[in-house]
Amino acid sequence: MNMNIETNSRHSVKPFSLTLIVLLTLLLVRMPVDAAASIKKTEYEGKGKVEVEFKSKVKYNNLKVEVKNESGKIVKSKILDKDSDDLEFKITNYKAGQKYTFKIKGICKKGEKKYGTVSGSIKLPSSKGAVKVKEVEYDAGDREVNFEFAGRVQWKSPKVTIKKGSKNYVKRIDEKDNDEIEVVVKKLKKGVTYKYKITGVRKKGSKKYVTVSGTFTP
Repeated sequence: MNMNIETNSRHSVKPFSLTLIVLLTLLLVRMPVDAAASIKKTEYEGKGKVEVEFKSKVKYNNLKVEVKNESGKIVKSKILDKDSDDLEFKITNYKAGQKYTFKIKGICKKGEKKYGTVSGSIKLPSSKGAVKVKEVEYDAGDREVNFEFAGRVQWKSPKVTIKKGSKNYVKRIDEKDNDEIEVVVKKLKKGVTYKYKITGVRKKGSKKYVTVSGTFTP
């Protein structure tokens, strides 16, 4: 009777051991992916400046940033600032409305040893008219779009539309200031290009109110 109990015990250990081995193997396979540095958010700050925020703390070694335009040609760029949370660089001779891809080389997650490359992209907003839009920022949580201008402006019965095709996503103007205007919108899709139009605005001190139009990509 004792022999039967011992035999059953030996057999019951085998499936458990196999399961444990499989789980450990899967964990080891996943480790390099989880350990890599990755981008949380990329924002355009105007005048060719791009800020890249990381999902975790990072460190650098022989850091380089390589930027390419839509044609795949490398364009000049300069690292402006970096810390353990984010990195800021500037695209030299940038063009409004163009999409740029970038590679951050010599970066890794804090606590890891292997340095690698992180890739991303940013599409710069475009602006047409006498009044220049410096930056367009979309807050997905509050569903608000903020337009920041390159200089001081004045208003007269302003109207704002943000369209994809014939659909207008603007619900209302939330607030306006002497250098920006903020609107409440319906949900916008990340990576989709929208056309905007702002009427009833002029440079501070000028006589004529104009229409500003352009594109941006959340």
